[in-house]
Amino acid sequence: MLIAHVSDFHVFADRKETRLVRDDAEAAARKVVADLAAFRPGLDGVVLTGDLTDGGSDADYALLKDILAPLACPVFVVPGNHDKRVTLRAAFGDRLPFAPEGFLHYEARLGHLRILALDTLVEGRGEGRLCAERQAWAAARLAEPHDGPTLVAMHHPPFPTGITALDTATLVEGAEALGRMVRDASSDIRILCGHVHRPVQASWNGRFAAIGGSPAFQIGLDLSGQAEEPGLVGEPYVYFIHRFDDRGDVAIHTRYVQI
Repeated sequence: MLIAHVSDFHVFADRKETRLVRDDAEAAARKVVADLAAFRPGLDGVVLTGDLTDGGSDADYALLKDILAPLACPVFVVPGNHDKRVTLRAAFGDRLPFAPEGFLHYEARLGHLRILALDTLVEGRGEGRLCAERQAWAAARLAEPHDGPTLVAMHHPPFPTGITALDTATLVEGAEALGRMVRDASSDIRILCGHVHRPVQASWNGRFAAIGGSPAFQIGLDLSGQAEEPGLVGEPYVYFIHRFDDRGDVAIHTRYVQI
């Protein structure tokens, strides 16, 4: 089974709301999707970890759906801090098992793979939270035994990257609780995130974790502990392909896209 992890497209139909987002974010996202669609053997699924759009309007999500249209496989999305629950639910409610109202977390299955999508959005804020209600939802699902890998998809990383300016605006509530959940879970847990606009891989509470980069803009790597946000860099865009075999082994491949 092949699962691609991409993140932070920040596409917009009319005008961008984030100064750093490139003016041709739509074109950049289309190049990434074209690469996903052309990959052989074909992908079994794509996980898109938030900031799907830059403003969250109906028109933004209509554009996103058009961009994703070349993909023949299922696409599993979670909201980021630039998304809006009402319009995201309206746009993707026909293909993802969202609840009729409230938070946008859900559980999905793809073969032997379980996907738990967590809603860390706090509308109007940059940081993310897992409040008591969202923690309870995650705890109930992670406590259930599952004979296969579980992908926990969420926008805000629950672990530090060492990029100080960005770590202060990731998951500011619920990280410790989620860490205990994934540590104590009986199944193979893998955490996929976005938000940081750099590709990162980590080990957190004994579990594999990754952050997807962004084709909309990429942040420089600064591990000096400085409080100022790093500047932008023009590095090639990369995304990850996770290969799961029948024995339970996993290989993670890096795919480069020139945008």
